[in-house]
Amino acid sequence: MDAEASSPKPMGAFRIFSDRSASDLEAFEWNPTMDLLACLTAPPDSTMSIYRLLSEDQSPKLLSEKITGTGSALAWSPCGRRLAVGDRLGGIAIYDGETGAVLHSRRSHALAVAAFCWVESGSACEEPAWTQVLPPLLSVPSAPSNMFAEPREEAPTSAAGLTFLASVDEGGHVVIAAGGTFPVQVQDLPSLRPRAVQLSRDCRCLAVLGHPEPHDSGGSIGSSGSAGILGGIGESEVKASKASDLALLVLDVRKLAIRRRELVQSASLVERLSSVATYTQQAVDTLANVWRSAASTFVNKMRAFFDCLQAYSGDDTDVHSELLFTLCTGNPSDALHAFLTRQTTPQQLSRIEKGLMQALDYVDLVTCTRLQVAVQHLLAILQDLQACSGRQRFQSIGLDSELLRELETQTLRFSSLTEHLLLDCSKARSFARTLFQLLLFQAQKLTENTDATPSTRPESRSGACVALGTDEDVESFVAAVRSRRSLELEEVSQRIGKSAKQGSENQDSLVTQLLTLANTAQGLGERLCATMARHSRVMAERHLQMAPPWQTLKRPEGTEILQSPRGLGRLVVHMVWEEREGDFELAETLPARLRLLWCDGTEAGAQLCLARLDFPSSELAMARLSAGSSGHFLLCRSYDAEQVAVLLQDTKRATTQVCLMNLKAIPFASGLPVPATAFTELPQDAVKQSEPLPESYFLASAMRVMSQRGVCSVYSSRARRLLTLDMEADEDDMEDDP
Repeated sequence: MDAEASSPKPMGAFRIFSDRSASDLEAFEWNPTMDLLACLTAPPDSTMSIYRLLSEDQSPKLLSEKITGTGSALAWSPCGRRLAVGDRLGGIAIYDGETGAVLHSRRSHALAVAAFCWVESGSACEEPAWTQVLPPLLSVPSAPSNMFAEPREEAPTSAAGLTFLASVDEGGHVVIAAGGTFPVQVQDLPSLRPRAVQLSRDCRCLAVLGHPEPHDSGGSIGSSGSAGILGGIGESEVKASKASDLALLVLDVRKLAIRRRELVQSASLVERLSSVATYTQQAVDTLANVWRSAASTFVNKMRAFFDCLQAYSGDDTDVHSELLFTLCTGNPSDALHAFLTRQTTPQQLSRIEKGLMQALDYVDLVTCTRLQVAVQHLLAILQDLQACSGRQRFQSIGLDSELLRELETQTLRFSSLTEHLLLDCSKARSFARTLFQLLLFQAQKLTENTDATPSTRPESRSGACVALGTDEDVESFVAAVRSRRSLELEEVSQRIGKSAKQGSENQDSLVTQLLTLANTAQGLGERLCATMARHSRVMAERHLQMAPPWQTLKRPEGTEILQSPRGLGRLVVHMVWEEREGDFELAETLPARLRLLWCDGTEAGAQLCLARLDFPSSELAMARLSAGSSGHFLLCRSYDAEQVAVLLQDTKRATTQVCLMNLKAIPFASGLPVPATAFTELPQDAVKQSEPLPESYFLASAMRVMSQRGVCSVYSSRARRLLTLDMEADEDDMEDDP
């Protein structure tokens, strides 16, 4: 966004703070605690950017991050420090609002994410005591050379309150995630193509708004041309919904409210469990790659040795017998002589030995300082989960003690495999060291005397043993050769297993055991979601019959606007749960009220419609406002608990204004149809209006408000411009402006 020249000083109630050029936006939202505006550009260039618009800075962009997929929705966390971004492939990424770093990513949906709602539901949770006792999980070095590099210090994370992020995709799949990261409830609404979702702050009710599938039934909030309420749920004769109709489903999710602390605690621990399991999988994959890279050179050299033996002795060659013969006599066979003189050099053997020994040391250190530390974390998390699973209130949300015992068994099995790996590495190190000493001893003799004859070669085994090192190493080597141990150190490779990408058939490998553990941990999370879904039910269903507000809108010269605004204008209904005073611990009995606002296109002009639905009674109260013969209400948003913001267009005077209306002055009625009240009949002090907006905002496509910051932003996709109003400025402030 580029700053433009300052506009003339406004004379209305609201000061136009900025009018800037903007990209083609798919979504934008104000931060609830800071003067930051997050914007998501439309495809194909899908980028998430954060601006500080309430500043005189000519370059207000703070950061910009390319979205991995094609962005479709975004929402700020209640604390204003994190940002959820959904894409068209169903992925959800949580960004740090200050650095732009991806804190978490998960593919929670199969279709495009349509909408978010992120609410705060209580005070912060305490960290488990073991987090201060156990050693940290260090990053895994990608090579033995940087094994002892200083680990990067992680920035401490501040404790956050209990939050739930509700997301919905275009297929009706609803996911509620604790902290925005770990799903605790999943709901499928196949009869709806959602466009918006709202979770009440007390977490008792979940409202989903979208286009109903044909022949769907339910109550209907009628427009001026409809018959009004058609009936409650289960009405047998309801006409098929039109393309412009919207359906509202309200789900009773009170179990989420009643057990929210247990859910957040369990979800946090299960998420930690999955996170540590993922970390361990990545560590083992890195270890496998490093080991395979170092061992492959050694394996290729040993295969070259075997090829020489086949060439001199035939297919029935026993490589182990050849090594024993060389070790006992101190003289190489013809095949070994050919290998040492034609296939390798002492320098090559020394380099291969050094690389192999470094790889074995790397495996030892990663196993001790990363894998076994991860096992301690896993066991500590499982201990906390098992302590929780013994309580009834945790069992009621699906915390399965049987799965936890299975996870503990699998973790102990993995721990045992790490001990076996350390033992295998110790044996492999002793075997490889003696083997290389034997080969180098013979290679150096041959290098020193290329014309060596049997009479000049050492004959005694004792001479070879002195060169090979300790008797213990030699005896261990002899025992390994006699038992036909693989020269390719397969015991270490098989114990580690192939990387997760390649798969592994060895059931006693670290990779296979980790895959089993990760799948079991995932099942634990799925059990929580399935249990919570069984406790929810559809509490109310209503259909909203409406016409697009731009359907009858005309330009001053009389040219009718036939097409809807591009992009954000596709959804013209805004819903929000009204705040109620009360203790969340008593959420099972507290009433809830859902407020809906929309602009309904009629022949007399687009009217502003307001509806209040009380739950659990499902009582409905409505109000309608008309803007006169030439006035049209085009966009509307709830500003705060007592006011709504609307975009008013006057075709006769060719003006566009933002109005702020007090809900207490708007007459609501419980009977239908609801008569329309003229906008001009409201008390003068109940309505505030802005200075007429620039002409480029005629037929604006979207509006966002934030009462905590006292701002309102209007976006015009046709002109690619974004205007921001200071909603809290009064007459005295504007008289002081230069």
